[in-house]
Amino acid sequence: MNNEQAQEHIKQKLKEGDTLIGFFQAVSPPKLWMFFIIGPLATLSTRMYFLAVTEKGLYFHKWSLIGNFKSYDFFEFDEIENVKIGKGILQRPMRFYFKNDRKIKVKAPLKGHKKLAKMTLDVQNYIENRISLAR
Repeated sequence: MNNEQAQEHIKQKLKEGDTLIGFFQAVSPPKLWMFFIIGPLATLSTRMYFLAVTEKGLYFHKWSLIGNFKSYDFFEFDEIENVKIGKGILQRPMRFYFKNDRKIKVKAPLKGHKKLAKMTLDVQNYIENRISLAR
């Protein structure tokens, strides 16, 4: 799926009165403990997302294994307690901590093929500023 198709899908799913700031692909790493139970099949626990950043919050659009959108979760900025964005050359690790004790860990690409929706510095700064203001 190319960026234009993804952007069109994301815009269709936006809530009324919400505007898109930016979006990027992200992947949640496989769970380490699953390697001890099912071995190499633990890589199937990897989740692919398109993260859409809007004025009201974050949309986590889940991808299926064959590259179609399955569903999405929406989190307003005041639902997110904290975000920790690490440093990286090719990927930027991020951890979202929610007020209901949920955590989501993803890695967003910074460089790569032009068809890949990458995270920009503007989008990263917007996420950090909005979450810090919502606290």
